[in-house]
Amino acid sequence: MAIALLVVIYLTFISLGLPDPVLGSSFPAISGNLGLSSDLAGYIGIGLTAATILSSFLSSFVLQKVKAKYYVAVSVLMTALGLLLFSFVRNDTWWAFFPIAVLVGLGAGGIDAALNNFVALHYKAIHMNWLHCSWGIGASTSPLILGAFIDPATDDGWPNGVLTISIIQFAIALLVFLTLPLWDRVAAQGKKAPEEEAPIEKGDHRRLLKEPIFYLAVLGFFSYCALETSSGFWGASFFSYAKGLDSSLSASLASLFYIGIAVGRFFSGLLSVKLKPRWMIRIGEIVLLIGSVTALLPLPWQVSAAGFLLIGIGCGPIFPSIILLTPYRFSKRLSQTAMSMEMAVAYLGSLVVSPLFGLIAKSLGNEFGILPYLVLGFAIFMFLLHEVIDFRLRKRDETLSEEEKEAYRTPGV
Repeated sequence: MAIALLVVIYLTFISLGLPDPVLGSSFPAISGNLGLSSDLAGYIGIGLTAATILSSFLSSFVLQKVKAKYYVAVSVLMTALGLLLFSFVRNDTWWAFFPIAVLVGLGAGGIDAALNNFVALHYKAIHMNWLHCSWGIGASTSPLILGAFIDPATDDGWPNGVLTISIIQFAIALLVFLTLPLWDRVAAQGKKAPEEEAPIEKGDHRRLLKEPIFYLAVLGFFSYCALETSSGFWGASFFSYAKGLDSSLSASLASLFYIGIAVGRFFSGLLSVKLKPRWMIRIGEIVLLIGSVTALLPLPWQVSAAGFLLIGIGCGPIFPSIILLTPYRFSKRLSQTAMSMEMAVAYLGSLVVSPLFGLIAKSLGNEFGILPYLVLGFAIFMFLLHEVIDFRLRKRDETLSEEEKEAYRTPGV
């Protein structure tokens, strides 16, 4: 029974990944087909990300009144509906991209918040890595579908690609609704750990804000999400404008980044049995550096494509590993508070950097070829940042007694 529900949850996280690259991957074709400015995608992305932030923030209040299973089912249905409406946008209704992005963002934020919490409470930790691997599978599938439908000669066909993705979303939504009874049965079998039962106490936020490492940690979250969102969102534009490829091939190549994330997270789940999260982060950052340098070399597009695949693989272990390190960094007592505040800043990185990059690239004459330099800069910054955090934590541990260390002790860390 638990395995059956886990399969449904994995499929639901695939549905979370499916909408994410749709706007960025299809927009080179949309801008050509509808005669829209190439940087408009960045402004639409602001609405989508802002809605996701709002949904994630409000989810803790909504889930106090609504069961997670209903929240997830409705959220998947919202993203499916948003994609369906997306496929009907034409020249005279281009403004509809904005409210549609809000609808998709609200649905995506609900899925993310509810499913991460449910899996954390009722399944083993290894499934968290593979849950995010499922997101990568969904995110890498969408550009491939779009690329198959887009006509490179006319930039048409993208509506049919988006419509196909929405049909997949509706099918997953139907499956979630049909399996709603499983949720309560699995939940009834599970038990919470003591730290999961402890509510957030008054003053936890103030205590956290007094921790110097907290500010370094949120900078790490900000940088990672800025890098990931920008790479995924503008990848198709990079291949279209910087490498001169047609919109169909560019959309397909954008999937390499998400394929890399899926592959990276699958193997990070396996390697996490032997390697600690701090080493998984180091490995990811080194691969990021190699990938970004490869992508920016003035060589044929095939080399840049390999670079984007490496960038995705490098991203793979970083986000789940940072999450796993949170209790060790701030104690099990403050981990839930730290997590919510870190995620808020992480989404801010997506909200600010990706649209700003699009604006800068557009002002430079569609110079999306600078994207690998953005990745390289954030990769170097994150590497230095996490090394400073690790150094300070080792110094902290040297001053703690065995009893005090227990408050920070986390399995696998």
